[in-house]
Amino acid sequence: LDFRAFQYSQSLIFAIEEINNISSLLPGVSLGYKIFDSCSSATMGVRMAMALVNGNEKTVLNEPCTKPAQVQAIIGETYSSVSMAIAKSVGPFSIPM
Repeated sequence: LDFRAFQYSQSLIFAIEEINNISSLLPGVSLGYKIFDSCSSATMGVRMAMALVNGNEKTVLNEPCTKPAQVQAIIGETYSSVSMAIAKSVGPFSIPM
């Protein structure tokens, strides 16, 4: 277990819940999140990012990705090498990271 990454995840969850609980901050908007563990692997990180972009979190190899994207942004990994690989992969889809 990477305690640093766990702390970051808990901080993200707390911040999003606080923002959602104060209706005057973003009236009419509710933030959400999905947290995935890339296991510090660039390959796994890119695979999960592409599944998010396509709306197919439960990926099956050799099946087309046809769902529209639901994700509005991706927050990168704690390791820059994984984040760089993800950023290069989602960049053409104009999804901020």
